[in-house]
Amino acid sequence: MQNSRRLYLILTIFVVVGALGALLWTSFTGSLVYFYTPTEILQTGSDKSGHKVRIGGMVQEGSLVKQPGSLKMRFLVTDGTNRLAVTYEGMPPDLFREGQGVVVEGVWRPGQDFNAGTVLAKHSEDYIPVKMTQEGIARSKENMLRTLK
Repeated sequence: MQNSRRLYLILTIFVVVGALGALLWTSFTGSLVYFYTPTEILQTGSDKSGHKVRIGGMVQEGSLVKQPGSLKMRFLVTDGTNRLAVTYEGMPPDLFREGQGVVVEGVWRPGQDFNAGTVLAKHSEDYIPVKMTQEGIARSKENMLRTLK
């Protein structure tokens, strides 16, 4: 009698710990957010065609074009090697601007602009003073690209 109780207790503990472990595993893997750089998406374009993907990089300087009288805009996302044209209609985040990190989410179709349904602006964790040399700005952009990978 005592041995069977001990066996049931051990089995119950094993099942509870296993269920908690499975719950933790699925919650963590479901919350991970992956994105591709423009180079990666262009290299694997046919594999991701028609699928919802996230693309991260920097908004290329001089590429942001807003359509007057609407919320439509077009800009280029670059990883320093390749760039990808993105169209978006909606209010951009407050931190969104040229030269800043961005993650866009939408459906990828090779040969077309990436039509983003969501735009997330990423900012650097480094404090950058207002009066900064060009060398410092270039270095901060390199650091931003490193954090996006």
